[in-house]
Amino acid sequence: MTALKNYEVTEARFIGGQHRKVGDPVQMTERAAKYYVAPYGTGLKAVSPVAATVADKPVEKQPAKTKPAVDAKD
Repeated sequence: MTALKNYEVTEARFIGGQHRKVGDPVQMTERAAKYYVAPYGTGLKAVSPVAATVADKPVEKQPAKTKPAVDAKD
């Protein structure tokens, strides 16, 4: 299976059967995007993956609270 890649529209036009505005994000295979990316065509540019920021990292799970030990009274 071919993975989808992220692209950004650089020229308002029909892409994938829908009219796209400049700046719209588009996901498509590299093979499908070939005709919209230079040197074969115009209208898309590849978006580089963004490194994870501190806010994007998963929050570590806090340890569960334990109840204090109860003395057994006889």
